[in-house]
Amino acid sequence: MNETILNGRVKQGLRIASGLNPDAPIKLGMRLNNTIALQKPFFVQAGVQDISEMYNGTINVDISPFKFKILVPDYEITCEWFKGLTETFWLVTAHIVYDGKRYEGYIYYPCPSDVKSHNDDTVELLTQKIPGVAYGNEIIVRVPEGKIKLA
Repeated sequence: MNETILNGRVKQGLRIASGLNPDAPIKLGMRLNNTIALQKPFFVQAGVQDISEMYNGTINVDISPFKFKILVPDYEITCEWFKGLTETFWLVTAHIVYDGKRYEGYIYYPCPSDVKSHNDDTVELLTQKIPGVAYGNEIIVRVPEGKIKLA
């Protein structure tokens, strides 16, 4: 199978997706924290394969100087996951390679909105908790061809 391969380094995010930020910033007048746990029931309802077994947080991968664009998501989910906040999320099946081991997961992409935290040179991944992953470590993301584009 042909794939698009993204090479990058794990970088620290705002730690809002995981709920590990004790002083999460206020966006749109709301203090949002632990966002993946709040969104996950909607992903389960939409039939996202194996999502309930994945970590309630994202791995942020810096692919700069490249940027990515999703062409064909595997899932598109629109939900009101926080009172008064409706967003659309795209998920793209991905194979994550770290320290010689392969993990299944998804590129997680909140469609452009007022609460999106990253530019398109950062790929957010949903996957199981990966032992030993740390900021600055190299990581490879393999995506079926035609799903995303690099620029």
